Amino acid sequence: MKAQLVALAAGAVLGVFAQAQAADPGAAAGAKSAAVKLEPIPDSKAKRVRLSAKAAERLGIEMGKVEEQPIVRRQMVSGLVMAASPEATAAPKLAFGGLGSFGGFAQAVAVKSVQPAAQPAPRKAAAAGEDAWIAVSLSPVEWDRLAKDKPARLFALATREQPAAKLLAEPSGMQPAEDVKRTMLTTYYVVNGKDHGLTVNQRMRVELQLTGAEDSQKVVPYGALYYDARGAAWVYVSKEPLAFERQSVQVDRVVGNVVVLSDGPALGTPVVTVGAALLYGAEIFGK
Repeated sequence: MKAQLVALAAGAVLGVFAQAQAADPGAAAGAKSAAVKLEPIPDSKAKRVRLSAKAAERLGIEMGKVEEQPIVRRQMVSGLVMAASPEATAAPKLAFGGLGSFGGFAQAVAVKSVQPAAQPAPRKAAAAGEDAWIAVSLSPVEWDRLAKDKPARLFALATREQPAAKLLAEPSGMQPAEDVKRTMLTTYYVVNGKDHGLTVNQRMRVELQLTGAEDSQKVVPYGALYYDARGAAWVYVSKEPLAFERQSVQVDRVVGNVVVLSDGPALGTPVVTVGAALLYGAEIFGK
């Protein structure tokens, strides 16, 4: 599949060569070299790709920069809207893959018994039809990672219409209920008020904040990241106008629309955010 994508990229680059020839018939013999040039890079097997201004425009090359951003660790899990506080209802069993998670960290682990010590008083529910309670199922490992004092953000399922406004649920203050059979814990969040638009037994996606320092980390836009046929991660940097060099990066994780790098170009380095695959095709097939 990767080879097919690279071949498509190469075809697009060759199309640029043809367009360059059409734009300047008098220079047909040298149109390819005028549109793109490959130059050796000292101490590197990669080639510098130098484009003409017209070629860069036709390829739709767009740029961003290596930046620092505070990264908050989050996890998306499943949730269930309840009619009342868990004092009045049995803990529900959530049925998203058995683990209550959308990807992420969920895993089956040996469970340590949750002690039935004195429970903090749960937040009182208002009159029926006002506050909504959200039940969330987590593994013990996920519970340990959870920032327990932070609100959760609610999203509709992917096939449903999303809430018009940002919808937050506050921690209930209750200890989690243990489901020994499934080795899972159920914790609860509360959405205050009556204008939240939630209905009983509605399934939700719940974005939870995890513990950890919110330090600034080196990131690039997700579109800048390119994986070659061997699975190695690269970005194309630009040290001078219209010249692009492929540089290896080490990916720590992907958070939303950015990639957190454990190793890569220096802060402020311009990187290609649109067109990396086309540049790779030009570099590999243009030799």
